Amino acid sequence: MSYNYNQLLNIFQFHFNWNLARVSFLTTFVISFLQCSTVNLRRVALRMKSQNVDSNYRRIQNFFQKYGLRQPEYSLFLKSLLPKDTKYWLAIDRTNWKFGKTNINILMIVVIYKKIAFPLCWEALEKFGNSSSSERIALLEKAVKILGKDSIKGILGDREFIDIKWLRYLMKEEIGFHIRVKSNTKVGSKTKENNKEVKDLIKYFKVNIPKELPNKHDIFGYRLHVSGMKTKDDYCIVISNKNNTEALKIYRQRWSIENMFGAFKTRGFNFEDTHLHHLYKIEKLIFLISIAYVWSIFTSLWLDSKVKIRANKYGRKTISYFRRGLDYLINMLHQILSGKIYNDYIEVFKLLSCT
Repeated sequence: MSYNYNQLLNIFQFHFNWNLARVSFLTTFVISFLQCSTVNLRRVALRMKSQNVDSNYRRIQNFFQKYGLRQPEYSLFLKSLLPKDTKYWLAIDRTNWKFGKTNINILMIVVIYKKIAFPLCWEALEKFGNSSSSERIALLEKAVKILGKDSIKGILGDREFIDIKWLRYLMKEEIGFHIRVKSNTKVGSKTKENNKEVKDLIKYFKVNIPKELPNKHDIFGYRLHVSGMKTKDDYCIVISNKNNTEALKIYRQRWSIENMFGAFKTRGFNFEDTHLHHLYKIEKLIFLISIAYVWSIFTSLWLDSKVKIRANKYGRKTISYFRRGLDYLINMLHQILSGKIYNDYIEVFKLLSCT
């Protein structure tokens, strides 16, 4: 295990440029965390190299209490692993739950690569419920600073991510967007009486047939493109500022962030099991989980380059990219701890290197 441990340690030291003690902890934590796949820190402590579980647990507690993890360091780490000279769609979403009396509410922006969401930047909100436009703008500005505006195709968002101030910012900064709106959103000039609802534009469409309307419409005070699809029970209507070519198809990539949250939670790392309730500690935990998640996904993409994931008779993949990569890493670490070394394992560690 020592060779692979040192290999991973060197990779992390290159990316984060921390002192040896902090990089050593990060390496040990990520390996231990992957083996138990839970944010229950006591169980992570059981997997760490030292046999003294209490000592390991105190070490973890001290790390979360004392050491700062600067989010931009993680973001630059992710950026170094993504292909250069490529434009990406971003997606914004929020996940929340309650631990005791504490509301845990995470606002996050992801970068979408190969239709998979990768956490880019986040903020733990000091409240329950929807984010404000100011909070979204501040987070998006971080994302733009990291990737550069020229590397961003635009941003995707669900119905809760819509208000005048937010749209004004996107329009002013000329950031493209495909954002879903409520079906009763008004269409037309504010001075006009009896304005239509946006669903009226597509209510005569055939069910489950996506349409891109050819003309712009007045929505929220701007001339915007509209695309929509009528389902049996609802409408999916998306507004866009630059163009609406395949807008609904592009918007569907927003679901990748839902899949990512699922991987963070019950389908992977059991994020909701954390007993941390200080927001700054939760943001540190997201930093560490994100590294494990990114490694799992890149491992799966590497495996996919060798053998594609099979699809069932309905065309759905039999296993998610995340699950396949995580299972492989868990098995790999088990094999390494048993004294087995394979060339493939060396390649898996190199996946986190930008060289």
